[in-house]
Amino acid sequence: MLLPRRLMPSIPELVAFEAAARHENFSAAAEELCLTQGAISKQIRNIEITLGVSLFERRRKQIVLTRQGRAILPEVVQILQQIAATTYRVLSTRDDVGTIDIALFSTFASRWFMPRLPRFLARHPKLQINVRTVFEPFSFEDIPCDVTIHYGQPVWPNGRLNHLFDEELVAVCSPAYRDRLGLHSVQDLSRAALIQLSTRPAVWEYWFDSVSVVHDNPFCGHVFDQFNATIDAAMLGLGMALVPSIFVQRELDDGSLCRPVANNIAGQGAYYVVTPTEKSHDSAVDAVVKWIMAEADSPAGSASGS
Repeated sequence: MLLPRRLMPSIPELVAFEAAARHENFSAAAEELCLTQGAISKQIRNIEITLGVSLFERRRKQIVLTRQGRAILPEVVQILQQIAATTYRVLSTRDDVGTIDIALFSTFASRWFMPRLPRFLARHPKLQINVRTVFEPFSFEDIPCDVTIHYGQPVWPNGRLNHLFDEELVAVCSPAYRDRLGLHSVQDLSRAALIQLSTRPAVWEYWFDSVSVVHDNPFCGHVFDQFNATIDAAMLGLGMALVPSIFVQRELDDGSLCRPVANNIAGQGAYYVVTPTEKSHDSAVDAVVKWIMAEADSPAGSASGS
């Protein structure tokens, strides 16, 4: 049950509060919002009267948030961001097209999904695809969307999962790095610098165990938090990267990366197309899912696939 509206600050008042808190100055907030300093002061005062608390301590040339002001600021920022995001979605949506919101991890988005997207849009000109990049696991409650790609085990609360493909891990480096260190066998890789991924800290240990090679410290090496960065590091000659083969096929084909050894191994999870259960009968969502599933065996940019 909502509070009576007389007890709720208005959006302009919240905007004024956020700007004043960020600048720690009413004049700077007024300049940003194209208002007078008096208007900003009045809006802040209205919130303080409504809530019955002081939000700022007024000093000679500066304002400082009070304890109550610091407490509500994060919530106000989140509310304004949600309003801005909703407004943008409305402005960016045409009446004559359907809209599909897709949430993807950044490397999957840039290296697998985006190169294939033009093929889908050519077949479905009446659908608009909105892609949101995510950087950590989430739920549909955290990030509402129509479709996502999940890596791991086939578990997703309130989601319908379709197996897309299993993961294959490949050890790659630049040709110059391979030649400089003389990397030609799995035993040779124990001498290489190992590029690490912070979200999979044990992946090199898993790889060496799989190929029956002992490594003194498979956890040591430069650490990055995205596959994109580990791939770039390998191309720059910083060492060996262990990555899903689907992310580096282009670089392997053009020779900017190479496989010193042919010992690809199965990853510890698989990729799944996931949709909210309530979207099970949505024809537009179903079209996207069927297309992604059909693309599983098609190279990026090929003429095949649906």
